[in-house]
Amino acid sequence: MEIQIQKNVALRQFTTYHTGGPAQYFAVARDWQTFFHLREFAKKEGMPFLILGGGSNVLFADEGYPGMVVLNQMDKVAFHPEAVTSESGVHLMKLIALAAQRNMGGISALANVPGTVGGAVYGNAGTRDLWMGDALLSAIILPENGDKPMQVDKDYFKFGYRDSVIKKTKDIVLAATLKLKPTPAGVIRIEVNEYIKSRMAKQPMGLSCGSFFKNPTHFPSAGWLIEQAGCKGMKEGGAMVSDKHANFILNTGNATTKDILTLALKVHQMVKEKHNTILEPEVQIFPTNPFKS
Repeated sequence: MEIQIQKNVALRQFTTYHTGGPAQYFAVARDWQTFFHLREFAKKEGMPFLILGGGSNVLFADEGYPGMVVLNQMDKVAFHPEAVTSESGVHLMKLIALAAQRNMGGISALANVPGTVGGAVYGNAGTRDLWMGDALLSAIILPENGDKPMQVDKDYFKFGYRDSVIKKTKDIVLAATLKLKPTPAGVIRIEVNEYIKSRMAKQPMGLSCGSFFKNPTHFPSAGWLIEQAGCKGMKEGGAMVSDKHANFILNTGNATTKDILTLALKVHQMVKEKHNTILEPEVQIFPTNPFKS
């Protein structure tokens, strides 16, 4: 098997924030064997290993990533009676559209979730109407220390709010089977349009990762806390706290990752002082999360 590994590939082109430096090593995976061999290469070299899907929930340092970054482009989809098995590199909107062509719905609420199937399982992405863990029936993973794929049921992932066990185990999601229900394509189209319309009414357009912080318990939302702390419209270099939705930190066009993180840390501190509450980032920050230091 011949695998092309590149060096010093700019990561900004693969993220919705459009920031970040180069990956030390970079490769594309279109099958599970490539994932396995690249992971073994990283282990042998003693370097970090990271899988990148839609790039909608990641933030890379301006200095880059000192390890192996693998872009997931596994894209096969198979339909069953009232279910679909999708490889993990398929974007959620594409999957919803493919299902609609077969008059199969039940996952329209995921139209508000950017990114891929694998990323959605990894972070239990979703909305108040539907979380990935609700839709999932089973998945195929490459265990952290395994050399062959294995099937697991949804309970394996121990889903929580924006969380799953594989954030700790580092298993690789290869495919996921989601439950569907017969729905006319026209109805699905209306549902999707309503979800998108609702998102556009509430959320700002522009370069971001979506919600930057997780919603804490005992408060309406992270956005409410940030707004009450007086952070709306704050700026740092090319980064800005949206004046439409305070939990969105935008790249206004020329922001660096340093700008975004400096601003986010200021927001974090102001919310702590105002509400005595610690916000936890929803975005995955690499290679070092400054909120954990």
